[in-house]
Amino acid sequence: MAKKQRTETQARNSFVKACAFIGILISAVLYVVSGILSWVGGSLGAIASWMNLIASLALLVGVAFPAWDYVKYRTQAWKIVYWVALAVYVFGVVFGIISIYR
Repeated sequence: MAKKQRTETQARNSFVKACAFIGILISAVLYVVSGILSWVGGSLGAIASWMNLIASLALLVGVAFPAWDYVKYRTQAWKIVYWVALAVYVFGVVFGIISIYR
């Protein structure tokens, strides 16, 4: 029997799916745990904010690639909207985390 080979697209899709799963999993755990950590306070709140950053970035990877696959064959206006929305999301994640440590 011949060995089934994986294409580059299949490898990328599995990476995107893994990032989406990790992002959703961490986000779900954070919803439950963040209330407890914020009540306790201290350094546990910092751990929750780092976990939130990781979850947001994993969700970004899990959503950005499929969104680009949707937009890449559309008009230039769709591509501009995509890049602006992506930039706003990334800046929101980065500056949202930075504002926690002020």
